[in-house]
Amino acid sequence: MRAKVTSSAPCELAKGELRRVPQNRQSHTVGYHVCCPRCGFVSTALEGKDSLSIDEGIDGRVTFSRPLRCIYCQVLIHIERCELTLEEDKYVRPLRFR
Repeated sequence: MRAKVTSSAPCELAKGELRRVPQNRQSHTVGYHVCCPRCGFVSTALEGKDSLSIDEGIDGRVTFSRPLRCIYCQVLIHIERCELTLEEDKYVRPLRFR
């Protein structure tokens, strides 16, 4: 799934959207808000937390050095050049939407 980088507020993100944590663009990356493509919950990925490295390529495509775990459904979200890949392991919660 292709991720879309947007400037919407975190509470208005749609599934699969990313939002850069607001800051001066001249300084280093602080992090991203990531809306889980599986459940729609917004998790925060911070540069340096649990050895996470975030790369914003010259073309603007975002890559995380390791997967981000969704806070709600616990799925692992891999982000490479704005491509999202989901990985389910033994910690993933089963979801049912009504």
